[in-house]
Amino acid sequence: MADIKQQVKEVFAKVMEVDPSLINDQTSPDNLEQWDSVAHVQLVLGLEEKFNITISPEESIDFESFKNIVDWLAKNLT
Repeated sequence: MADIKQQVKEVFAKVMEVDPSLINDQTSPDNLEQWDSVAHVQLVLGLEEKFNITISPEESIDFESFKNIVDWLAKNLT
């Protein structure tokens, strides 16, 4: 899971254009100004590309925090 977390952090930092050190489990649209609806779509696309998966719009709606995304990927990549 640590590997997934690091990979998600890399995608996150690239899409949101922030330093990876600013991203933690509590990072969410509420506390990261760059995380708007466009960035959310770009994040989902970036994760799909990075992990070679498809994430449905219904699933991506539940991506409400960095930790939530990491947990979802850990569950669905195994």
